[in-house]
Amino acid sequence: MKKTYKQWITEDYIFCTPVNPKVDMMMVGSYRCNLKVHTREVMLEAISAEVFLRRGYKATDPDGISVTLLDSDLPKKLVIVEDLNLYLALQQETLLEDDNVVVEILNDLPRAKRWSF
Repeated sequence: MKKTYKQWITEDYIFCTPVNPKVDMMMVGSYRCNLKVHTREVMLEAISAEVFLRRGYKATDPDGISVTLLDSDLPKKLVIVEDLNLYLALQQETLLEDDNVVVEILNDLPRAKRWSF
């Protein structure tokens, strides 16, 4: 399912990140420069926090608090899994709530890809 980041936030969803993600600050800087002139759709991919945790990964919410399977708001938590560098660049440039930022929710982590978080 695809919606803009703003629509997900309006529906009270919370975007989380993996614990200790591998972030390339040079890539974040490059994205920040490109975002200043980019006018087309920007795509992020996320997965439900419950699926992410059940696969053995750990996540934190925007406040830095660990997400657990016992969280009362777990159904409303999503974990950004694809291109965390882009997500951080959008966050730093305060462009996340722009109408061009679209988040696609995956049903599961694709098995063919090697995840690096």
